[in-house]
Amino acid sequence: MADKRMRRKAANTGSVRSNYRKRKTVTASILIPVFFLNVSVPGASIWAQTNRISQTQSEDKQIQDDLISEDKQVQDDLISEDIQTKDQHAVTFAQLNDNEVFLKQSQARVCTLTASTMMIRRAAMLSGNQDWRQITEKSVRKYAWAEKTGLKWNFTAAGVSVVHKSLSSINELIGLLDKHPEGVVIYNARKPHAILVTDYTDGILYCSDPSNDKPSGRYPIAQASITAESASRCWYVKSPVNLTVVKTDADRQSEQAANGLMYRVLDQEKKTVSCTGRVSDDTTVTIPETVILDGVEYQVVQIAEGAFADAAKLKEITIGANIAEIEPKAFYQCKKLRKVTIHAQNLKKIGTDAFAKIHKKAQILIVGKQVETFASLLTGTSVPVTATVGAGKQ
Repeated sequence: MADKRMRRKAANTGSVRSNYRKRKTVTASILIPVFFLNVSVPGASIWAQTNRISQTQSEDKQIQDDLISEDKQVQDDLISEDIQTKDQHAVTFAQLNDNEVFLKQSQARVCTLTASTMMIRRAAMLSGNQDWRQITEKSVRKYAWAEKTGLKWNFTAAGVSVVHKSLSSINELIGLLDKHPEGVVIYNARKPHAILVTDYTDGILYCSDPSNDKPSGRYPIAQASITAESASRCWYVKSPVNLTVVKTDADRQSEQAANGLMYRVLDQEKKTVSCTGRVSDDTTVTIPETVILDGVEYQVVQIAEGAFADAAKLKEITIGANIAEIEPKAFYQCKKLRKVTIHAQNLKKIGTDAFAKIHKKAQILIVGKQVETFASLLTGTSVPVTATVGAGKQ
């Protein structure tokens, strides 16, 4: 590419430089007879020769100015091309965190491999690799995996070099994320599992957990199988370096925290949002009817897929009256969840396994709607057979 640019630059300026050399020759031919030949020249002739010299020098200066202008234009064109090339490869925050980018592990005990594959896919996207979708757990495995021992400390796959190091604190993790928008894989040796930590935004760590018991996509680390505090090792990308992601205003507003819960805007005109998860592991949670984000009041109409899945400490939850949909696995495997109060005036849908594996003796109390009507919505949600469903108090 550089050679082509230089050849083009030479072609653009070659004719100008040739004219400049000719002018220099003419100037020399004039100067020689005047200054080196000691002959008598009439005054008018000397004046004419001097005038020609002055005119030639002026033309020479113009040619030099033209050369400088031409060089500047070529440099500007090259810079413009570089910017256009970078723009073509620019990846937005939303694209980097699209659900399509993330993966689920194909089998047990390969969480480190799957998490690393997601990280490599993101690094490939940021470096302009249009074939990042071809990077799969299987394609990375032959370079990164050692049978019987697991993920290698250091390896290169799909042109991305990955290295390993011990991890001493959350601050160290945040420091790595600041330099690595593709994310960092963390591993808990005591509870053997790995996740990809994707970013640290507005004081919250986000991740994607390769476990099939967890939702797909990006969400707060509070919803993952392990915590950042429990991680003792990590893998990160050594090269390519200086990768960057483009954050737009829409990206920054895509998910926001309020009162310990996360929300995503569904419809700006209708002013509706989905509750997508939690920021911390609280024992009691209330999903409100409305929430104020950036000074605007929204109705909370949905609980997103896997929003509270595997919330280890959650014991009681109250669901506001504007909720129309509870998505699949919303409360999956909340083993201590004993009391669910639903203000069900607008509830129309409960997704598969929304209440699967909650406490065996859980109480689900319905407020504002007939229990029989609500019970029909619970079909296929895997509510424990020992749980009770009844009417709650207004």
